[in-house]
Amino acid sequence: MKETDIRPADLLGKYLELSLQDGLAMDRAKFVRVPCPACLGERTASKLEKNGFAFVQCSNCGSVFCSPRPTQEALDKLYEEAPSSEFWARVFFPAVAETRREKLFAKKAREIGKLIAPRPEDGGLGICDVGAGYGIFLEELGKVFPRASLHAIEPGPELAAACRAKDIETLQAYAEDAQAWAGRFDLVLSSEVVEHVFSPERFVRALFRLTKPGGATILTGLGYEGFDILVLQQKSQSVFPPHHINFLSIQGFESLFRRVGFGQVEVWTPGELDVERVLTSGQAPEFLEVLSRRPDALQQFQEFLRGAKLSSHVWVLARKPTT
Repeated sequence: MKETDIRPADLLGKYLELSLQDGLAMDRAKFVRVPCPACLGERTASKLEKNGFAFVQCSNCGSVFCSPRPTQEALDKLYEEAPSSEFWARVFFPAVAETRREKLFAKKAREIGKLIAPRPEDGGLGICDVGAGYGIFLEELGKVFPRASLHAIEPGPELAAACRAKDIETLQAYAEDAQAWAGRFDLVLSSEVVEHVFSPERFVRALFRLTKPGGATILTGLGYEGFDILVLQQKSQSVFPPHHINFLSIQGFESLFRRVGFGQVEVWTPGELDVERVLTSGQAPEFLEVLSRRPDALQQFQEFLRGAKLSSHVWVLARKPTT
């Protein structure tokens, strides 16, 4: 898989420009300071600045996050009304939907199939995708778990309608407001949402609430300790406020999930594109330029990053205690 397969340069450039303009239009006088979204630590140090947004690093767990940041209300408005959000939903994602189905969603569904065993006595798993978009990921999960009941939580009216059109039971709401489905699911999924939300703790608590006792939650998202972000910092295209405002460390993810009540928590980083992102950024260190002339070594380096939890693509598997 190549970066351009899932993020074509022309579409990505337009999206980032719209995101920049949406961020500049926000009223910074209303921004609020927050503690570390992972461990709630209060001690921080300035880390980087991007498009007028300040990011700090937690002195306790090493997570990096935007503070001061837009309020919950401002972020809700961003995702409901802003040109960048509309462009993503109506132009960007539809253009790459089938490619992402093949390159991302189908592969991810198969990996989850290796992690989660169906329970025959339940007549199939109850699965919920939080932030389900067009429902493509749930369709692929249905192929892996053919007896599962599939459910979507999606706040966008058009996207929620798209899920319903695929016969997926859908709740149009934010996860934090989905109390009606509390304790209902064997498996709760969240893909690339945690970096967007005002309060990761409230969001992960919502995932915990949706999960049955003894069930599992799988979250994927961006982490700060990935090679590409560590090297590129504010020049990384993954760092683009106001959409991406939380970059937790490995310790931060573990701390957050344990604090909200999950028992067993596993964190790993199966990313594939860290090295490519740095090589194509125009900011690659000489070390990587040398590796690029040795393809086997380059692949081995990416494999090392995956194994050492140094990719920016993070997976968390957390299980809810039975009592």
